[in-house]
Amino acid sequence: MGKSNVFDQLYRSSFSSSSSLFRTSPTSAATACQAWPGPQVSGSEQLSYERCQGRINLTAIGDPHVLGDPEWCLPAASRLNQYQSSPGRNWSEVRWGQSQRRCATREHKLSPLENDIRRIWRLPADSEEVTAALEGNKGSVAIVLRAWDNYEYTERSLSWLRTLIAEVSLQHRGRYQVFFLVNVKDPDIRLEEDDVAYEQAMLESVPEEFRDMAILFNERTLKAWYPLVKEHRVQHQMYQALQIFSRKFQQFDHIWQLEMDLRFTSHVHDTLESAATFARAQSRRNLWERNGRFYIPRLHNTYKNFTAAVDAEMGDWGVWGPMKPHSRAMRDWGVGEDADLISFMPMIDPVGTNWIYENNINGFADGAETPRRVAIVSITRSSRRLLHLIDEAQRERGQWLVSEATLETFALLHGLKAVTVPQPIYFTQEIGAEELDAEVNKGPLYSKAGGEMPSMLYSKKGWLPGSWWKASYWFTGNGAQDIWKAYVDGQSFPPMLLHPVKET
Repeated sequence: MGKSNVFDQLYRSSFSSSSSLFRTSPTSAATACQAWPGPQVSGSEQLSYERCQGRINLTAIGDPHVLGDPEWCLPAASRLNQYQSSPGRNWSEVRWGQSQRRCATREHKLSPLENDIRRIWRLPADSEEVTAALEGNKGSVAIVLRAWDNYEYTERSLSWLRTLIAEVSLQHRGRYQVFFLVNVKDPDIRLEEDDVAYEQAMLESVPEEFRDMAILFNERTLKAWYPLVKEHRVQHQMYQALQIFSRKFQQFDHIWQLEMDLRFTSHVHDTLESAATFARAQSRRNLWERNGRFYIPRLHNTYKNFTAAVDAEMGDWGVWGPMKPHSRAMRDWGVGEDADLISFMPMIDPVGTNWIYENNINGFADGAETPRRVAIVSITRSSRRLLHLIDEAQRERGQWLVSEATLETFALLHGLKAVTVPQPIYFTQEIGAEELDAEVNKGPLYSKAGGEMPSMLYSKKGWLPGSWWKASYWFTGNGAQDIWKAYVDGQSFPPMLLHPVKET
C-alpha cells in the first residue's frame, strides 16, 4: 500500500475552507507575549483550529482525548509557517532566552534569571550562591530539550523549535521556560574550568538564537558529579545531566525532558497541560497496575471502564506506595496530587522480559531482587523531589540503572506518584483489538504490557517482530515520520505525539 493510501485510510478528511468550522486558539492577546518587543508582532494570536472532518480510523492504543480535544485540529500552516524566516523577518535575530525572561517578568513569578545561566550551571556542585540566587522562585516548570553538539539545525527543525518555544513560553507568559541541554561528545573538553573552550563549543554547537538558553555538558561533567557510578554514556544515563540541572535550577518543581526528534500535532503548551491534568486526576489505587498495561479503547470504550476493569481484577492488592490501605476511603488517595513522574509508555516489571538490560542494576543491596519498573522512550516529566532522590543515591551510594528504568524504579521504591498517560498511538497497518491486546498485554496482571519478550523492548535476541514497526511513537521505523510529513504537507491530525521524526 502506498503512503497516500495509508494516510487516506489512517485519517479520512476532505474538509475545505468553505465547509470547515473554526475557533480561535486558547491563547489570547491578553496573555500572549511576542518574540519581538514593541509593535512588531509574531501573529501568535492568529492561530485557528479547524474542526476535524473525519476521524482517525486506526486508533490502536490510548485515549484520543487525553492530549486534548480530538474534534479540533491545528493545521501545520497555522503554526509552523509564521516561524520561517522571510524578507523583513529574520527569526535568527531573535534571542529566545532573552525573550522568555522578558515575558516572564510582567505578571508571573518565574525567575528572570538575570544571572547568566551558563555561570550558574558552571558553579561548584554545592555552591551556596545557587541556592541564594533562586530563593523564593520555586513553583515553575522547565522544558529541557536534549541535543547533541552535532545536531543539524535545518530550516524545518528551526521552524519547529521556534514554534515550540513560542507556544509553551511566550504565548502563555512564563508558565514554562525552555532550555537546551547539549551533550558535547568530546569527553576531554574541560567545560567547567575552561571559559574559552566552553564558548568555542557553544559557538560550534548551538545556533545563535538559542545560545542564551543553552547549557553544555559532556561525560567529564557527569563523572565529576557521580564518581561512584561506573556508567556515564548518555544512552545509559539520560537523566544524570537532568539531575544536575535540577540541582542548579531549583525553582522548577517539575521538568519535562523532550527529545529533539519529538513532534506535536497540537499546541505544545496545551498538550503538556492536558497530560499533567490527566496525571493529577489519577487515584493511586491500582495505579501501578494501570501503568503496566496498554489501554485499548476498542475493548473498553472509555478509560473509566478500563480503570474499573483493572480494579476488578486486582482488588486492593496492587502497589499503593509506602502506605497500606486500611479503608475504602483510600481509594481516592492521590486524586488531585501532582505526579512525580509522567511517562507516555507503560511502566512494566523488566524481570522475565528478556530485555537486554533486564539484569542491569547496580549498588542496590538486594541486587536483581530489587523491585523495578521500566518505560521505553525517555520523554518524561519528573519532579524536583524525584530527581534529587536519584541524585543523592548516585552521588552517595553509587546506585544506578539504565535510563529507561531510572525514574520509574526510584518512583516505585520511594512510593511516589507515577502515571503513564495513555497517549493515542497509531499503527499504519490495521489490526484487530483482540489480536492487538494479545500481542501487547500478555504479561502478569500487575505488568500486563510486560511478560516474556514484549515486542516493544529490544531483547537479548534483538528487535522482535510486531506492530511497533509502523507505530506513531516508538524507537524505530518511519511511522511517526510519515505522519509528520503528511501533517506538514497539509493533512490535519488531532492531538498526538510523534517520535522519532528526523527532518532535513
